[in-house]
Amino acid sequence: MSSLDHAPLQYEQIAPAEFTGCTPLADRILHVTLYVCILSSFFVFIEPAPYEYLAVLLGIACVTARVSFNRMILPLMILLLARDASGAVSLLQILDYPDATRFLATSFYLGLTAIMFGFLFAQDTERRIATLRSAYIAAAVLGALFGTIGYFDLYFKFIPGLEIFSLNERAVAGFKDPNVLGCFVIPPLLWLIEGFIVDRVRLRDLLASVIIFIGLLLSFSRAAWGSFVFSTILLMYALFVTQRDGIIRRRIFIFVALSAVAAVAIFIMLISIDVVHQMFLQRATLLEEYDAGRTGTRFVLQQDALREMLDHPLGMGPWGFMRVYSWVSHNSYLGTMLNHGWIGGIAYFTLVVLTLGVGFQAMMVRTPWQTFLIASYLPFLALVLEALVVDTDHWRHFYLLLGLIWGLAAATKKVVWQRLPLAS
Repeated sequence: MSSLDHAPLQYEQIAPAEFTGCTPLADRILHVTLYVCILSSFFVFIEPAPYEYLAVLLGIACVTARVSFNRMILPLMILLLARDASGAVSLLQILDYPDATRFLATSFYLGLTAIMFGFLFAQDTERRIATLRSAYIAAAVLGALFGTIGYFDLYFKFIPGLEIFSLNERAVAGFKDPNVLGCFVIPPLLWLIEGFIVDRVRLRDLLASVIIFIGLLLSFSRAAWGSFVFSTILLMYALFVTQRDGIIRRRIFIFVALSAVAAVAIFIMLISIDVVHQMFLQRATLLEEYDAGRTGTRFVLQQDALREMLDHPLGMGPWGFMRVYSWVSHNSYLGTMLNHGWIGGIAYFTLVVLTLGVGFQAMMVRTPWQTFLIASYLPFLALVLEALVVDTDHWRHFYLLLGLIWGLAAATKKVVWQRLPLAS
């Protein structure tokens, strides 16, 4: 860790309203809007989703609360705009397809939300993290609960219509794809785990983590299962390395042991239910029939996408590949190359790599949000890897994490600058 990590934490001592230059009312409206916007993110079954409208209101609240421009966020802004500008050129080839323009508009809009979150969390960081954390955990609990209710028909037919919360014998909650539900709940679940280790165990947080974990299992998403295990193992390692407090290090060992027992107990309880047992046997394979082996399978489509990408420097336009092959590419990087052209694809890949570098550098600096950043960075890393086999480029929580990492990195850079005179 940097030698600056031992400098006193002397920053953001000004009252929030005075610090941000806004009135207390504007600040309160900003936090309420942020909370409601994130809370709504578990229900995107319809488009435009409530999240889209609330994000607009959040943007207005940011302006009212005088959320300032931060030049550290410029690379995020430039690369996202480069991706979408290239996509606009690619769109010209497929203007007759009705969903093509909407696809590009969605990419542009979600990119704007990432930029907004970057500016938002770059200042008044601790308070805004607290609001985000509370809202996202509540959204994950609601999503997991609705997914569980839909999966087990717990509404007993008294409330019609709740069957939409399951799909193909998998929990889907308010999403269109069970894989999205599974990955959506991972960041708040890791935030809860981080809190158990560096803070304390609260009954409500323990209950929330159990509900979310059950929702994760019932999504039957192999990618989400793998991402959670991957992120959790790295979280334990990162916390052990970055925390020098012997008590916290002992907590890590205790947590790993107890949580392993609890996870096994929950898993055994679930697979004792016949329908869960059968689905688990079906999903607990590395490769299924639709992954490889014949025309139209996941990896064959990726080979087709690579060939088409090399033949179309300007891209095929949004949904252009699907019009030819009837399926999407199942790879966000190839998909962006096809939808936005080479320039857009390179900009997107560069942004992902740069975000990983900026986030890693920031999480090595000791700040009040260091452990939270670690618990946010690792799910993002898992999403980046998952994008090799799944189209994640329109997942709303991907853009939330993207903006969050840039915002926290900017806030961390400010901390480093404030410490420099003390370290000289």
